[in-house]
Amino acid sequence: MQDSGSDFKEQVAELRRKQIVMGAAQVFAEKGYHRATTKEIAQAAGISEGTIYNYFGNKRELLLGMIEMLALQSLKGIITNQPPADPKEFITLILRDRYNLAQERGYLIAPILAEVFTDDELRQEAYQKIAMPVAALLEQYIQTQIDAGLFRPVNPIIATRMFIGAIIINFSMKLANLDPRYETISADKLIDELASLFVGMLIKHESGEGSQGSA
Repeated sequence: MQDSGSDFKEQVAELRRKQIVMGAAQVFAEKGYHRATTKEIAQAAGISEGTIYNYFGNKRELLLGMIEMLALQSLKGIITNQPPADPKEFITLILRDRYNLAQERGYLIAPILAEVFTDDELRQEAYQKIAMPVAALLEQYIQTQIDAGLFRPVNPIIATRMFIGAIIINFSMKLANLDPRYETISADKLIDELASLFVGMLIKHESGEGSQGSA
C-alpha cells in the first residue's frame, strides 16, 4: 500500500511538472525567456506562483527543465530503453520522434531556443546539462556498433553531430516551407531517406567497403 501511495504521489508530481512546463513554454514563446515572469507562468499554468518553486528553484531551472521535458525526454527513452537491433529501425524511430516533436511543438520550442543561443551562459548550461548527455548516448550507440563490427570505424562525435545537423536542416526545410521542393516529399519518405543515408554511410559492408578507414 505504501508503494502504491508513493507511485501515486510521483504521478501527481509529474503531472504538475508538465502543467508548469506547458505554461512556461507558452509564456516563453510569447514573451521570450528574459521578459517572462513566474507570475505570468503561474497564470498560464493555472496554479499559484509559489507552486512553481515546489518543483523548480528558479526561472533558469524551469527553462532547462522545460527543454528537457518537451524536447528530449522521449528521445532519451528511445535511446536507453532497449533500442531495436536493426540500426535503420533504430534511426527511423529517432527521426520520427524528432519530426513529430518539430511538427507538434516546434512553434513553442523554436523561439525559446533562438533566445537561448543569444545568452552565452544559458547556452553553455543547456548544452552541458541537456544536449551533451543525449548526444553522448547516441555516440555510445555508434561506438557499440563499431566495436561489434557492424559500423565502419568513424568518429562517433562527428557522426552524431552530422546526424543532428541533417535532422535540423531537412525538417526545417519541410516544416517551415523554406524550400518548396520539399512539398513533394512526404514525411515518411523524408524520414526513410535520411535513415537510409545515415545508416548506409556507417554500415560496414561484407565486401570490406568502408573498412579502409582503419588503415
